[in-house]
Amino acid sequence: MKIAIENFGAIKKRVEIEPKPLTIFCGSNNTGKTYALYVLNALIDSRFVPSFDWTRQHAKALLEQRRMMIEGSSWFGAEAIKNAQNNIAQGLKLSLPKFFMADSELTDNAVFEISLSLPEIEAHLVNFEFSSGERSNSPEKEPMVMRCKFSDNWERIGLSLDGDWGTIAQVERAVNNLLMDFYCPIRQGRAFLLPAERTGINLFARELIDRRAKLLHHLISDKLDTNELLKDIIVSRYPQPIHDYIEFMNAQPEVKRQTSENFSDLAAWLQKEVLRVKYKVDRNGAVSIAPLRSKMDLGLHLGSSTAKTFFGLWSYLNHLAQPGDCLMINEPELNLHPLNQRNIARLLAELVNRGIRVVVSTHSDYMVREWGNLVMLGDEFPDRDEIAKRHGLTSAQWLKASDVNAYEFHASSVNSMAVSTSNGISTPLFDESIEKLNAAAQEIYFAKQDTAEFTQKTAPVKVPAKSRKART
Repeated sequence: MKIAIENFGAIKKRVEIEPKPLTIFCGSNNTGKTYALYVLNALIDSRFVPSFDWTRQHAKALLEQRRMMIEGSSWFGAEAIKNAQNNIAQGLKLSLPKFFMADSELTDNAVFEISLSLPEIEAHLVNFEFSSGERSNSPEKEPMVMRCKFSDNWERIGLSLDGDWGTIAQVERAVNNLLMDFYCPIRQGRAFLLPAERTGINLFARELIDRRAKLLHHLISDKLDTNELLKDIIVSRYPQPIHDYIEFMNAQPEVKRQTSENFSDLAAWLQKEVLRVKYKVDRNGAVSIAPLRSKMDLGLHLGSSTAKTFFGLWSYLNHLAQPGDCLMINEPELNLHPLNQRNIARLLAELVNRGIRVVVSTHSDYMVREWGNLVMLGDEFPDRDEIAKRHGLTSAQWLKASDVNAYEFHASSVNSMAVSTSNGISTPLFDESIEKLNAAAQEIYFAKQDTAEFTQKTAPVKVPAKSRKART
C-alpha cells in the first residue's frame, strides 16, 4: 500500500510513501516529518473508518436477509479497488482536521491519494477472519455480531448477522469497518505512537487529568452557562496521538495487569542495557524507578531524562505489544548518548523481525547508519558472523533490504533514500552536514597551525637575564 501527500503543512510537493516493516523519516526541522507520521497514524488507526460507495446497498440487503453471498470481484475487482482507493483518501482528508484538532481549512488545499496493493490483500486473505460486535440496545438481548467468510478461491464472500441489529446505520458501520480491514492489512494490530512530547506527558499526565476533574466539578455545580468553558476543559486541544498518549499514561493501573509474553524480554533488556533502572507502577498508576543494584525507589520526576523519556516504550513492550502491531516513534533518539541511540536502533530492528511494524521520524544519523549496518548484514558474505559478533550485533537484528524504506525530508521536497545490501542506507543530508562540519574543523585547525608556525618563526629571541647583564 502507498499513500501520496501533497500541499499539506510543510509538505508542498507530492511525496509517495510506501510503509514497510521499517519506515524511516529523517531530514531537516520543520519539513513535515511529524505531519507525515501523524497521517500514517490516522490511516492505520482502527478508529478511522471511511464510507465506501457500495456499503449502504450491502447493509440494507444484509439487514433484511441476515445472510448473503457477494461476488468477490465486487470487492477486489479493478473497478472496486479504484473506488475503494478514492473512498479511503476522501475519508482521510475529511477526518484529519479533527485528528489534528485543527480547523477544517487544514486540509482544504491538501491532496491525498491511496494506492492499494492487490497482492498484499490476497496474501492477507489467506488467514483473514472478521467478526465485528456491537452492543445491543438492551443488555437482555443477544449481542450483535457480523461475520465474514471467503470461499477457497475468493470468488464469493459470505456475510452473516447474529443478534439484535436494529438499523441500517449499525450494519453499514460494521461493513465499512470490515472493508477497511480487508483493504489495509497494515491495520491488523494496534497502532501505538510515542510522541516527541512524551517526556513531559510522563511527568504531568496525572496532574493534568486531576486538575481537569476538579475544574469540571466546580463548573458543573455553577448555575451559569459554562458550555464554552466546559468544551475547553473536557475536549482535548491536542492532536489525537498526544491525547492518546496522555490516556495511555493515565490507564497504567489497567495496563500493568497485562503481560506481553512476546516482548517482555526486550522490555527487560531496555531497562538493563540502556536505562540502568527498573520501573515500578503502583495500583494508582504512579510511576517510580529503582536504579540497578539499589533498593531505593525514586519518583519518576527524580530520574534521569532518559528514564523519563523511555517509560512509555518500556510499558508498551512489557504489557501491550503483539505481533502485527505498528509502533510509531517521533524522535526515538531523545536524550540518548550516541551509543544508546545505536542500541535503540538495534532494539527496533529486532521488533521488526519479530513481527511489529516500526515507523520512526528521526534526526539521528547514528540510528540511520546503524540500520544501514543491519541491512548490510542481512545479506550473506564471508566473515559475516565474526564481524557481527565483534560489534555486538546478533542475527535477530539483521534486516532485509526489502523490509526497509527511508525518506529524506527537505524544505521543498521529500526524496527516497537508497537502501541496499551493499551500501546500507544512503544519507545524503546527514553526509552533507558532517562534511561541512569536518571542513570547518580542518580549516580552523590548519589556520591555527599556520599561525603558530608564523608566530614561532617571527618571534624575537629572548636573551636570558644573566647574559644581558654580562654584556652590559
